[in-house]
Amino acid sequence: MNKLLMSMMAVVLMLAACSKNNGADVSELLKTIPADASLVMVMDLEGILKDADCSVDNGQIKPGKKFAEALKQANDPELRSKLETLNDSGIEWSSAAIFVEGYNTYLTGFLSDSGKFRQVVEERFGEKFESGEVNTCGNVAVDGERFWVCLNSHNTIVANDIRHFKSLSEKQSILSNENVAKLSTITTDIAGWGDIKGTLNLAGLNFATRAAVTMGLETVFVDAVEVEWTASFDKDEMVAEIAVLNTKGGIAKFNFPVETIDENVVKNLNMKAEGFGALAISEKMIETVREQTSQEGFSLLGALVNMMGSVQGTTAMAFDDDNTAGVISTTGHGTADLSDALSQWGFAVSKEGKDLKFSRGAVSGAMTSAEAAEMLKGAVCGVAVSPLEETDNKCRALSFCLKPEKGGLKGELRLKGADAKKPFLLGLISK
Repeated sequence: MNKLLMSMMAVVLMLAACSKNNGADVSELLKTIPADASLVMVMDLEGILKDADCSVDNGQIKPGKKFAEALKQANDPELRSKLETLNDSGIEWSSAAIFVEGYNTYLTGFLSDSGKFRQVVEERFGEKFESGEVNTCGNVAVDGERFWVCLNSHNTIVANDIRHFKSLSEKQSILSNENVAKLSTITTDIAGWGDIKGTLNLAGLNFATRAAVTMGLETVFVDAVEVEWTASFDKDEMVAEIAVLNTKGGIAKFNFPVETIDENVVKNLNMKAEGFGALAISEKMIETVREQTSQEGFSLLGALVNMMGSVQGTTAMAFDDDNTAGVISTTGHGTADLSDALSQWGFAVSKEGKDLKFSRGAVSGAMTSAEAAEMLKGAVCGVAVSPLEETDNKCRALSFCLKPEKGGLKGELRLKGADAKKPFLLGLISK
């Protein structure tokens, strides 16, 4: 997680936006991305610069007082040196894109001073740019006011590939995909699109795992072929959303009826923990799953559904590294099998009214059940955790939820900065 956050900060600072028409810039970038790209991500980072208390003046990034103070507190000479080098690298701080084509991942953007850029790259690799229509040095290519970096290579990039990208017609480019073409009018800090099969191949999963994931998606969604996502930095938090799309470009339908979490069930746990999880289970969902599994003979899922036949409403739990406590909302009838199963798994179980309460050990932590309830609001299921020691105290909480969206589901990830009074991005470079 710490590597993820620091990488995120490095990309943000390297690709900070400026005063150009970002919509037009993004279109120019998308025109040079081939239609067979399996993943595309574009960045309109003018808002990110503002969130990080920076601005651009004559191509130079100007840190504000808050940013300068955060950098001073970080006491990181190496980071300061890298920022100074980037700020004088000749990069035009406008739109940028990352895309995957074949086995290669590219970062591409614009240059305001190709001479400065070439000098910085040559110093980095200790060699000169090779001459030609497309100039290359290490894993960097330059053609006029455009640059490309092959991110999965340390010292190679193929000039002919870049020539191919620049010669694409609109039908040959990723703009031929209407879902990707929508990225031209990006309204968030970051937006992306991916082909599900291509993205799974990129994940490095073995054949069996890819097949299982594909089968799972086909089971729970109708006509799931693509994904789209966005990310925004808002005050003290980062919010990212992801949705599964169908072949018509709409939200892929979720095959099971859903309900949303009852926040009061989470609040009424009335305890502190390292994390909380919750799931809303409807009677219709249980019946739908039971109908589908009844035709398959014996299955683990079918046995589990039969055991959970009495569950109805919100199930919530609190946990730390070793301990767990929670409540299962039920119809009040036929809970014996579920209660016996929980006991066999080492939980102390008691029935209060229609609810089954279960526990193992004494749960403790920094997050309150009220805070978790707020983070899980409106979700079908979700988890909230705090604090995140792996982030070196850069974040105070993280949550991931699945929420109803136009007949489908939308994933929502939230990262809250350690200091609620400090912009999220500044918190990443502070102590």
